[in-house]
Formats: sequence, C-alpha cells, structure tokens
Amino acid sequence: MKRKLINKLLDWKESSPKKLILLTGGRGVGKTYLAYDFAKSFYTEFIYINFETEPSLYDLLFKTAPLQTETVLKDYFHISGAAGPVLVILDEITLCPDFRKVINLLSKAGTLLHTIAISSFFADTCEYEDNFIQLHLSPLDFEEFLITTGNEWYIEVITEHYSSNAKIPDIVHKELLTLFELYLQIGGMPLAVNEFINTGSTLNISEQHRILLNSYISDIYKNNSEGDFLKISQVFNTIDKQLCKENHKFQYKLIRKGATHGLYAHALQYIKNSYYGIRCSKFEEGQLNHRNEKEHPAQGTVLPSFIGDNPHPCFKLYMMDIGMLYSTIKTQHAIIKEQWKKGLIENYVAQCLAAIGYPLYFWESDSQSKIDFIICKDNQILPIEVKADENTRSRNVSIFRTKYQSVTDSVKISTRNFDYVNHVKYVPIYAVFCL
Repeated sequence: MKRKLINKLLDWKESSPKKLILLTGGRGVGKTYLAYDFAKSFYTEFIYINFETEPSLYDLLFKTAPLQTETVLKDYFHISGAAGPVLVILDEITLCPDFRKVINLLSKAGTLLHTIAISSFFADTCEYEDNFIQLHLSPLDFEEFLITTGNEWYIEVITEHYSSNAKIPDIVHKELLTLFELYLQIGGMPLAVNEFINTGSTLNISEQHRILLNSYISDIYKNNSEGDFLKISQVFNTIDKQLCKENHKFQYKLIRKGATHGLYAHALQYIKNSYYGIRCSKFEEGQLNHRNEKEHPAQGTVLPSFIGDNPHPCFKLYMMDIGMLYSTIKTQHAIIKEQWKKGLIENYVAQCLAAIGYPLYFWESDSQSKIDFIICKDNQILPIEVKADENTRSRNVSIFRTKYQSVTDSVKISTRNFDYVNHVKYVPIYAVFCL
C-alpha cells in the first residue's frame, strides 16, 4: 500500500545531518506498516522496539550515556552495522517511561543510527523540537485510494485540470464521481481498504470500521479514569450527530442535558490529542491581520488543526476518517439521507485539508452567512464553500469578500466539473487533495 509520505522518508534518509523522525497519527492509519516497509525496502539492518508491549526495554537499553546508546542497541539486537546505517523504529514512543530522554539520546547517537519514533498520541516535545522532524500520517486520501485500487492514471488527469481549470470530459468526470462515492463508503483506513482490495466488495467494510471504533473505545478506557472515559466516549459518540444536523457547529446539548464546555474540555482535548477528531475553530476578524504567521506547511508536517492551536469556544468537530463516519451513520439509520450528505462531504474536505497541513477555520456572519472553511494558502486567506451536489449558488462568498476586501479568490467544492469564474475556482470533490 503506497503512501505519499514515503517520499519524505526517502529525502530524510539521504539528508545530512540527520534528525530523528517523529511519526504521528491516529491508531490504525498505517504508521507502523509504513515505517516497517520503509526499513525492509531501504535498509539492510533495522531494529524494532514497541514500548506498548515491551516498556521494560527502556531500563535495559536507554539508561545510558549518548555515546554508548549505539553500542548498547547493536549488542542487544545482534546488529553488526557493517552494511551501512541501521534504522531504529521506536513504536508508541510516548508510552516509554521517559520518551523525551530517549529522543534526546538518539538525536545525539552515532551517525550510523537513523531513528523513526512513532506515536499515536500528541505529546509536548517543544523542549526537544530542534532534535527531530515531525511528520503526520493520516488515513489514505482519495489520491492514495486511486493508487491503491489500481486507478492511478486518473491522478495526472485531475492534477492537470486542477491547474488549468479546464473541464474534464464528462465520461471521466462521472467515473471519478463514482469512484469517490466508493471512497466515501470505504474511507482511508488501511484495514478497510485492504478488505475491499482482497474481496472486491464493500459488504464487510462496516464491520472493519466497527473493529476500529471498538479499539478506540477500548484505548480510551485503558488510558483514562472511569469518569474521564465516560465523558470522552460521550463526546466521541456524538460526532456523527453533530454532522447530521443542519448547523454543524458543536453543540454540548447533544451529549446530554446540562453538558457544558467546563465539564467536557478535557474530553475534547483527549480526542484531539489522540487524533480521533479534527477541530475547526471559528474564524475571527483579527486572524486576517496575522495570516503571515500561518504559512501553508509542506505535505506531511504536523497538523495544527488536530492539536487545537486555537481554543475558540465555537468550533466544529469532524471524525478522523470519512469511511468510519459513513458506517457509523449507516449503522444507525440504514440509509444515508440526502440531508446528511453535506456533513459527510464536509468531513471529507476537513480530513483532506488537515492531511495537507492546513489549520482549519470556519466563518459566519450575524446574518447567518457562512463559509465552511477558511485556510491560508500562499500567504493569502482562501474561503472554501462545500456543496453536496452541483448547485453552487450562494451569496456567502460575496458577503465575505465585502467584509474582507483584501480577499480576492475563493473555492467552491461540489460535484460540478472544474471551472474558474469571477475569481471563484470550482473544484470537484474528488480533487480536494490538489489544494
């Protein structure tokens, strides 16, 4: 299963001097598989340590001086190092008794040790941020889905037409919309994608999603007190309900009567830190003046929208994977109603934009005009409207431009073909990864 992040790992392997890689992402997105496949393909020797299953190895291997770390690791794993650099994979590094010390040790170890540390939970590592490069792995986006399902040739067509704004031939456009509908059901979690590849059917996809969702609830239970577990699971289990209503802003009353931010702040933070949810905060006027601080990061960097760098009390919360959201809604209601399709598509766009690395915001005015997403691209504010069909008519963008006259261009995402009219770029829903 080819992941685009492999290109960054290859660049890192050839770079000098070499920092430690901190690879983050939610459980089940394929972090371990990616690191292990990278090790087998590009290194003669490698070391794998899982701190979730073998926490005792910390005392055995890392209570040492930096200059001794390389020798201790090679001796314990019977690694010669004669064939070149050795890759060290440290799985679930944040479960290590002192993961910050391990990061510090390996960043100062010999040049023949290359290290990838994997984490399924965000942790504050600011003190050592000069010692590592952080990469984030999300579920497969639609581009990776096309590659994995043998439809790679469509990608060049999509990217060329995205650049030129020329319409894709109708027959190809319809084929891509059909493939996208399939992607909505399957999503980007490797477990579900592999099930589809192996069987050629979506019949058992919901079961794969159920397995993943149950594993998340199990992890929440294992890592929290009984009271916190109850609150976190309540928030997590209400994400689909938030996105099935007309207004997708997070409402505490859907959790239970009397629920407040004060009662559920920790639960929301845990969901962000474990990458189970994507937060989109309300855009405020003052943020337009600070757009230079939010440069568009490179593909694969850490995701500010996941870790919640803007604690605005008004926000939207999306699920990590569109396929899991689709199965959750369908399990409860059997049929996906058209009125819920907007929430599904919006979740997909949030997932895709977050995977690229954009901090996510939304905007609304007192007159109820609203923009689904506000991002900063090429150092400019870019409003994005999301539609579930070809009907893209609205005055929302015009109202936003009237309020913020420095904003010139906007994007409308829908099932409509590529186009560019009056500073509005029309992007089909299958081409969001191009943004």
